[in-house]
Amino acid sequence: MGRILAVLLIICFGWSGSLQAWAEASTAEIIVEYMPEQDPEYAKWSRLAFQEAGKLYTLLDYKYLGRSTIAPGVVQQQFRFWVRHHGVEFPLIVSIRYDPVTEKVFTIDMEQEKRGNLPIL
Repeated sequence: MGRILAVLLIICFGWSGSLQAWAEASTAEIIVEYMPEQDPEYAKWSRLAFQEAGKLYTLLDYKYLGRSTIAPGVVQQQFRFWVRHHGVEFPLIVSIRYDPVTEKVFTIDMEQEKRGNLPIL
């Protein structure tokens, strides 16, 4: 009877140790999984585009289109907004051109996107 009890105790302690290790590993995974993400590289420009487009239009939705180098020392960030103006909804392209080193803004252009040149997203 003593041997059986000893074997059961060993199994029980071994199982509880592995359970504790599993719980610690699960907790570590959860902490890593729910760590806040950093703002994307274009977040500053996105906020500026929202601010400028929001002055003239009711903003309904938006999509980041990307970054491109226009010329040496000139970078462009583009956003497509779905906006409403005087009851009419349409796509609006906001382009921000700036110096990538100093982040000095050169231009902010807003242009209604024509229905014929809408790419399939």
